[in-house]
Amino acid sequence: MVKERVIIFIDGSNIFHAIRALNIKIDYDRLVKFLSKDKYLIRAYYYSSMPRVEDVERDTPEWDSLMRQRKFITELKNMGIKPRLANLRKLSSGEWLEKEVDIMLATDMLALAFRNAYDTAILVSGDSDFCYTVETIQDLGKRVINATFKRNSSPLLRAVSDEVIILDDYLDLIIMEKPKPKEEQKPPSEERKEETKKEEKPSFWRRLLSAVKNPSALFV
Repeated sequence: MVKERVIIFIDGSNIFHAIRALNIKIDYDRLVKFLSKDKYLIRAYYYSSMPRVEDVERDTPEWDSLMRQRKFITELKNMGIKPRLANLRKLSSGEWLEKEVDIMLATDMLALAFRNAYDTAILVSGDSDFCYTVETIQDLGKRVINATFKRNSSPLLRAVSDEVIILDDYLDLIIMEKPKPKEEQKPPSEERKEETKKEEKPSFWRRLLSAVKNPSALFV
């Protein structure tokens, strides 16, 4: 039986705001495996934007943030997730402006649908701007699954999609696993005290054996 071919399109900015509000961290490798379960995964894309290195001053909070972003992008690549990045533009006011990311995602969804690269697109976003893109892809005979968090989920996008996955209902399958706490170790001094007590206090069987060898001890 031929499996359904899927490509996953992750709207990084949209998901970032949702998980920040929920105060959770997503394991994107687990997310991709969950969404593509029982399907044939062609590829997963992650769309976001970053400042150019030359636009950020070193030894500043912005520089530290950029280094964390670069590390995160490297981790995505190691998971087999392909990043699609636009450049953040710095305005004269000092604020950063994100441009082109939604256009990149929509263009890839449409272009790959025209090339018959997938049967179903899994759009991880809650942005209603993708509604027309979804309907155009459906006109090409493709299905669209919308995976989204409740907090920033668009009713319009859910309505036009063929299937909806509310990620809040599957957090245990997609969040980062917390490291197991190490067993509490007592200070060496406490361990030595306990060992000394064990040595000083004879065991029940040792006392019983002594009593058998020396019957008078039973009456002490």
